[in-house]
Amino acid sequence: LEFRRVLFRSIMGTGMWGLGFSIVQARMQHLLKRLMASPMLKRDYLAAQLLARLAFLAPEVLIPLMFGRFVLGVPVMGSTVAIGTVSVVGALAFGALGLLAASRARTIEAISGVLNVMMLPMWVLSGVFFSSSNFPAVAQPFIRALPLTALVDALRAVILDGASVAGVASQLLVLAVWTAGGFVLALKLFKWR
Repeated sequence: LEFRRVLFRSIMGTGMWGLGFSIVQARMQHLLKRLMASPMLKRDYLAAQLLARLAFLAPEVLIPLMFGRFVLGVPVMGSTVAIGTVSVVGALAFGALGLLAASRARTIEAISGVLNVMMLPMWVLSGVFFSSSNFPAVAQPFIRALPLTALVDALRAVILDGASVAGVASQLLVLAVWTAGGFVLALKLFKWR
């Protein structure tokens, strides 16, 4: 159980904290101001940041997965393709949210506050620490729409039940909507300075 929590938190945390902090730090050091003078478009900069985030995905998924499998004896029933697909789509969704959080923040304190406000409801509601079914029925549609809930449900289904990519299509759709929505909003709100 704990290795899955590490897996969920690393995919979400690296995407949001990693991108959020790096962009705000570049803004504080006036590096973004220099990029503004270049022919680079905001869209290209944000897309590059989002795609570069995938470079860290393999170790942060493989290490907890291998630890769970070989040290704790947790069965990994899903295919490599399904686990990889869910991980990539989840990383892109949380990376887009990290871009959105950093689109206007100018200080480390500001980005920390924004990220904590965005992440806290997901930690509490998404079933990482305790079952999301404990919440009232009226809250369930909101909980199901959270990106961490989609990631948790999809990875659990793939790893523990051997679900295919098609079997977690609804969760992948939720993550894809968060990716597209987060990126589009970040693009609209992003300031170089």
